[in-house]
This record gives sequence, C-alpha cells and structure tokens, in this order.
Amino acid sequence: MPFRKLFLIVITVLSLLVTVPVSAHNLPMGGSRWCFGKDNLVVNIDLKPDLFAEIKGIKEGRYDLNSISGQQLQQIAVDILQPYINKKISITVNDKTYPVKVTRVVRNPNSSYSIWLSADNISFNNPVNPVRINYTLLFEETNNAHLNLAFGYLSDATGDALQKVFDFSQPAFQTTFDYNAQVWAFSINGAAPVPASSDKTGSPVVSGSSDGIKDMAVHKNIATNMRAAGPAPKSAGVRKNSGSVRAASSQAKENRPISYTHEKRSSVWSSMGQFLVLGIEHILTGYDHICFLLALIVIGLSIKEVLKIITAFTIAHSITLLLAALEIVRLNSRFVESVIAFSICYVALENLFKEKVNYRWLIAFGFGLVHGFGFASALQELIVGKSNLLISVVSFNLGVETGQLVIFFIMLPILHLLKKQFEARIITAGTSIAVFLIGFAWLIERVFTVQLLWF
Repeated sequence: MPFRKLFLIVITVLSLLVTVPVSAHNLPMGGSRWCFGKDNLVVNIDLKPDLFAEIKGIKEGRYDLNSISGQQLQQIAVDILQPYINKKISITVNDKTYPVKVTRVVRNPNSSYSIWLSADNISFNNPVNPVRINYTLLFEETNNAHLNLAFGYLSDATGDALQKVFDFSQPAFQTTFDYNAQVWAFSINGAAPVPASSDKTGSPVVSGSSDGIKDMAVHKNIATNMRAAGPAPKSAGVRKNSGSVRAASSQAKENRPISYTHEKRSSVWSSMGQFLVLGIEHILTGYDHICFLLALIVIGLSIKEVLKIITAFTIAHSITLLLAALEIVRLNSRFVESVIAFSICYVALENLFKEKVNYRWLIAFGFGLVHGFGFASALQELIVGKSNLLISVVSFNLGVETGQLVIFFIMLPILHLLKKQFEARIITAGTSIAVFLIGFAWLIERVFTVQLLWF
C-alpha cells in the first residue's frame, strides 16, 4: 500500500533527523586574544550570549542578560567569574604559576560578551621563558564540545592602544583550545619584546607611538623574540603553538632572523586552514541547512537543475555572509533563524502540493540570502580583530561550500537508489513531510522562544 510506504519513509527520515543534536547555529565556539608584555599578560575572551549564559553560576543565577546593567556585570565578574576562572585557567611561566584576575566584563554591540583577564608581575628575565597555559573553560557545560580559537600577540600596549593591536595587527602565533588540546605550551625567547628602536640586522623597526604601542617591532622580526619550546609533554591535551612559532625554531638555532613576510604568510595560512575546517564543521552540523538542501532536491530534479540550485544558493549566502561579517548589514538573529525555519517549511510544502516545480533555483537564491546571515552568526564571534577579517570570511565560506558539496554528493546517490525501490512521488512526499515537521517545530521554537523538541 502506498500509504504504508509513505508512513515508513516518514518515520525513517524523522528517525535520521532526530538521532543528532540540532543546535543549528548555536555551536559552542569562541575566540580569545593573549597579549604578552614585558612583565604581564592581558587576555580577552569573546563568547556568544548563549555560551556566556552557560557558565556555571550565571546559568544557575537565572540572570536576564538582555537587560543586565554594567554594574551587575561587574558584580558577576567578582562573585561568579573570578572563582570560575581560578578553576578553569592557569598560566605558568618559568615553572611558576601566576594568578589570573578578571578585570572586567563587557557586553559588545553585537550582544557577545568579552571577559578581560590579566596576570601581572610575570618574570621574563630568562633568555628563554617557557609558557604553559591550561584552558578548560566551558568544557563541562558543553559536554566537551567547546572550541576556542586563541591568538597570541607581543606588545606592551594598554587600553585603546591594545585594542588597536588586536584589531589591526596580525597575531604572532595561534592555536585552538578544545577538549583534546587543553594545554598551550611554547617559549618566548628573550626578556619580553625587543625595544622600539633599530634591530641589529638593520631591518626597519616601528617606534612607539604616543598612545602606547611601544613594541610593534616584534611583528617585523619575530625570530628575535620567539622560538618553539622543546618537545612538549606527550600527555593528552597538550598542543604546541602553530606553524609560525615552529618556523622560528628552525632558524633561531642559527641566530638568523625570519622576515616579517615569511611570518605573516605562516600566520595567514594557519588562519585560513582553521576557518576552512570550521566552515566545513558548521555546515555539516547545521542541520537546518541540511534539511533545506534536502527539501530542495528531493523532488526529483535533473543534474542540470541541481547544479543551478547549488550555484544559486552558494552565490546568495556568500553575498550576505560577507555583508554580515563586515557589519555592513545587520539583522536580528531571532528573525534570521525564524526565516530559515520558515524556508524549510515552505520548500517542503511546495514539494507536497506541486509535482513539478519550475525555477527552484530562484527559491534557493532568495532563501540563500537569509541562510547567509545564519552562517555569519556562527562566524562573527570567531573573527578576532579586523586584520584577518577578509581571510577568515573567505576561508570559512570555502569550508561551507566544501561541506555543502559533500552533502550533495551523499544525498544524490542515496535518493537515486531509493527511487529504484520506491515510487519517486512516495520518496518525495515522505521526505518532505518529515522535513516539514522538523522545520515547523524549529519555527515555533524560534518565533515564540519555547522548546518543543527534546533533542
């Protein structure tokens, strides 16, 4: 009986969709910047609102973060964040552990939260200063799914000048904290950054400005200041810094400087690789996007039509991803997420009531514009500073496209095989009903801020 086949397909698709978590864009990712001065360390950790709210003590306190005052935030910093950071972050230099102080908490214009930390009176008197940072922030709260992109800088700047360093200079080194890599181990070669004068090689050095950026020279000759640590402990969760510092190691032994261009390229390639992987991970775990793509092609289209859909969707979300990441266009995230859920319902219903759909690529393009804002919501909190913004956006988008192609290459053969066993219309209807039910549940959840699904 066709009805039994239809019911079987609906149940099967629903089962596949509910066996995975559907957090969509609320992936537990954040970014951090670590600035090493002559005798101190300043840290800025950026977290999305939903991730900040998960911190133990904040979640239990049931704070209304939408209307919280600056004074209340500073009280949270003292009463909740300081004890929390004491347990979750430790900083050791030259085998001595330094206390980490929460200096302030700021709510940013994009609603994300910045936690500012400092560790003072650090001794950088030795020729080589081994640094070991242990980061376990938010692993327990996210079932070990939290990931933090960490960027390192060398500067004595403070206040607004430090913000300029973060925003407009390339990081000297970087890593990624996750559950499997909780320790960042490296060494700083020399007693903090070089003076703001001329180096012995004759390379140009940027002198200090009136606003306090005294040692940007380190970005001109990074090898004179850093070299990689010796072999890191082989225990789980230890990660040495990225290729830029390892490159310094190979030449530091010969006391030859590494040019700024080489160092910058190393950092750029490392950053591109990270954001490429993040883009792939995001689309493969963005189950609302997957449902939308499935609904678009399950109706039974030719390869030519599928290629037109892929191209239209790609162009559309690439446009809005770039506009949103550059903060040229801003849309309310709740509105964006609701429209994404509506797009799933619309295409699924169209599949049910139309046997043939013309110009589906136009639907893919129109809704793809909105999906691009959804991609941007995941990316914005990971962009650390303006200097790597374009590279981050392009690399992330390439990752999204790669993941999208993987999805299509998996979906199309499966649909082809199923249509050999069942009537094409049964496959289309069964899949569309299941996708519509999930999409409609998301729509209700996002419009009315309620939880209907248990997964």
